Amino acid sequence: MKVTPFTWLAFGFFGYFCAYGFFVPFFPVWLKSQSYDEELIGLVLAASYLFRFIGGIYFSALIKKASQLLNALRLFAWAGVLLTFAMGIFAEHFWLLFAAIALLAMVNSAGIPLNDTLATTWQHQVHLDYGKARLIGSAAFAVGVTVFGNMIGFVGEKNIIWLLCALFLLYALLQITIPTIPPRDEKTDDPTDAQKALSKNVNSPTFVELLKNMTTLRLLIAISLIHGSHAVYYGYSVLYWTGFGISVQTTSLLWGLSVIAEMCLFFVATKFFKHWNVSSLFYLSAVAAVIRWLGFGFSDELWLIAVLQTFHSLTFAVSHYALVRYISTQPANAVPKLQGLYNGFASCAAVALFTGIGSVIYPTSPSTAFLTMALFAALALFVIPRKVEAFLIKRN
Repeated sequence: MKVTPFTWLAFGFFGYFCAYGFFVPFFPVWLKSQSYDEELIGLVLAASYLFRFIGGIYFSALIKKASQLLNALRLFAWAGVLLTFAMGIFAEHFWLLFAAIALLAMVNSAGIPLNDTLATTWQHQVHLDYGKARLIGSAAFAVGVTVFGNMIGFVGEKNIIWLLCALFLLYALLQITIPTIPPRDEKTDDPTDAQKALSKNVNSPTFVELLKNMTTLRLLIAISLIHGSHAVYYGYSVLYWTGFGISVQTTSLLWGLSVIAEMCLFFVATKFFKHWNVSSLFYLSAVAAVIRWLGFGFSDELWLIAVLQTFHSLTFAVSHYALVRYISTQPANAVPKLQGLYNGFASCAAVALFTGIGSVIYPTSPSTAFLTMALFAALALFVIPRKVEAFLIKRN
């Protein structure tokens, strides 16, 4: 079946985030149903984030041409199906299960950068509206966590892995469609274009040069503390809430509430925060994170948990919006590496480290684990630079 580039990308984002939205909160529940203890679950999750970091960099670097993107995405999607199936088969054999989890984390992590690269390519070719396509991904995350989360009550926690396998299969099947306009590589036959491309690569700052900039470094550390403090929430929230007697189906609605709050924030962010500076946005996000994790640590009231779930729009979305705004002010040749540093530090390394710490504390005292995350978020308040300026990359 042939579809437009927008439809193909929307299918890809929908399938990917629907599966990932189901995976994040409920995969720990499946591991618990297989009689793995909470400390081991935390260590497995921490390791998976490290493998996501490795896979995202390694597999993305293998793709050199736009013409390779479609087949690469299809290959990784089907690899996800096979590896998820293997996880279900090897559930009782820990090291085989761990190997499958590690490989899945690696191949799955390549989906976002490759889809984003494809979107950028089609933006140049057909003026594709990336924002609308990406919004479908956010909606799909909510579908995965709510609709399929509610199905757990019917199929049972031991069968979560097969629901996940079905979602990855849906993602792979959606990738089979053929776009009417395939992605094409930019032509560089013109010597002038080639010289410009070469000059761009030569002048591109290194990772070390970017990190020598104290404003950039402090913002990366701050957002790593804020986003990393979500680790216990990502890994243990469903287990924590079900321990209070809240049903798994209700926890899926709680997670869906957080995603909806995030989407609403992104809708109004540009208009609402246009007079806020980057530092103020970071302070808002850090304070909200402290309040959110303290609330989780001290209360088991469903109404309060629901209110605190809306804080996801502040603890995640606001800091993400602020850093993207900062990155957008930097020289164009520095942007891809700054995005890579952001993803590597905040979304992978920090979450992996804090998940490992949480896995040691949570089995003894779940509330203390959340209070520890509040402490990490509070540390960001001392790191955030008071003044943020644009175009700060300096070279000798």
